[in-house]
Amino acid sequence: MNVSDILRRHVTENPHKTAIIFGDRRISYSELDTLINRAAGGLIRLGLGREDVLSLFLPSLPELIIAYMGAVRAGVTLNLVNAMLQKTEVTYILNDCNSKAVLVDPKRLPIIESVRPEVNSLTDIILLEEDQGKGYPGFMRMLSEGGGEFDPPGTKGSDICHLMYTSGTTGWPKGVMATHLNIWHNATEFGKVHFRPEDTIMVATPIFHCWGLVNGTLGMLSRGGSVITVERFYPDKAIDEIERLKPTVFQGVPPMYNLLLKQPDLDRRDISSVAFCLSAATKMPENLIRQVEDRLKWRYAEAWGLTEVSCVGATSSYTETRIGSCGKGMDDAVMKVIDEEGNELPPGQQGELCVKGTCVTNGYLNKQEATKESFDTEGWFHSGDIAHMDEDGYAYIVDRKKDMINVGGEKVYPSEVEDMMLDHPKIKDLVIVGIPDDLKGEAPKAFIQLKEGERSTLEEIREFCRSKMAPYKVPMAVEFVDEIPRLASGKALRRQLRDRESHS
Repeated sequence: MNVSDILRRHVTENPHKTAIIFGDRRISYSELDTLINRAAGGLIRLGLGREDVLSLFLPSLPELIIAYMGAVRAGVTLNLVNAMLQKTEVTYILNDCNSKAVLVDPKRLPIIESVRPEVNSLTDIILLEEDQGKGYPGFMRMLSEGGGEFDPPGTKGSDICHLMYTSGTTGWPKGVMATHLNIWHNATEFGKVHFRPEDTIMVATPIFHCWGLVNGTLGMLSRGGSVITVERFYPDKAIDEIERLKPTVFQGVPPMYNLLLKQPDLDRRDISSVAFCLSAATKMPENLIRQVEDRLKWRYAEAWGLTEVSCVGATSSYTETRIGSCGKGMDDAVMKVIDEEGNELPPGQQGELCVKGTCVTNGYLNKQEATKESFDTEGWFHSGDIAHMDEDGYAYIVDRKKDMINVGGEKVYPSEVEDMMLDHPKIKDLVIVGIPDDLKGEAPKAFIQLKEGERSTLEEIREFCRSKMAPYKVPMAVEFVDEIPRLASGKALRRQLRDRESHS
């Protein structure tokens, strides 16, 4: 089994059909398959082989899809790096997975060049577009040269397909190990629920995330439909492209729908080609769903999941969606809600949502203890989400058990941000909590205790953070306090600070 074989039937049966649309570019199924073969062959000629890790540090471009599929066809393990990460984060991730090579675009090349001395495993940098002055091999040249024939080495469903890093409430990001079976199953089963061969989906979410890549892109390709790839979401441009390209499905996250609804000329635009839209990553407010259906005239479908469950564990088609619910277990996924002692709770009672099935991944790379905490011996993944279920098996997300801050679908974990901010010479102590944000649902706020005699400002703190972390992790607000409230054990009283925020 190999994830890249999702395309095979459509390459044979409908080779000239458009698989990917990007701006004015059109890539047919036959062309895509040839490019994947060239990428696979080129990576092997560079010396990458089984069990080697290739990191992709790219924005949402067709080349990310081609590189991903080419690497997995070659039997190479992929590590998808969030394109918004900065040096400290990238250094940690590349070291943790022993990345042998990185494929990067020119904009992010300076980050990779700066981290290279600190990553002993990194032997090769592949530049998206060849630069003679740099001397790195060029990926675009790789795709333009060589034949389209490639004899894959053969992979099993149990082989690791890709790594995606997700942060934890303590410590640094963890690499989730997803197998070929995990990704094949998640993409194809999601496709069966939502897509038809005649559909075109606009994937407005980043494809370096599993929601956009596995469920949007691979899910549609598994059905033989067409995928519109969006490098970066802008609401006005998205509406222009919907009018021009006539997608039948739109995939986003809640903040995107909020922005679309705020467009001043929305009522005069023809976006009627979209039959329904998909959302995930963070709970969609019911009033926002009603606005989507009333003003955009799109039907709505939701999904729930995490990187640890290959992305989607629960969903329902738009014809079966229950507003407020994230759906039912997808295919063989079984869900249950448990109390703090691990006892299964009856419908209507709130507890931690757990899921079991083919969607559940192999756990975290190099982190056995963290894996044991979230993946139990019976195959259940303990999500940390608080939910209840109805009599028919539909799940309703209520809150999060963990301290994670969900910034429009981007996961921000306080301890990781705190670790980086403590390098600031004026900061003595701090704690990060999530505060409500009208656009993105939540945003990080820093409570900071400065060293004696020091003074600082919000802008100074934010400027320092911008150089060290992804934009969505940078605190939106800062409050300078005399002392950080902590337990005797040293644990910060985050809930006390959150509660104070909600009553202020």
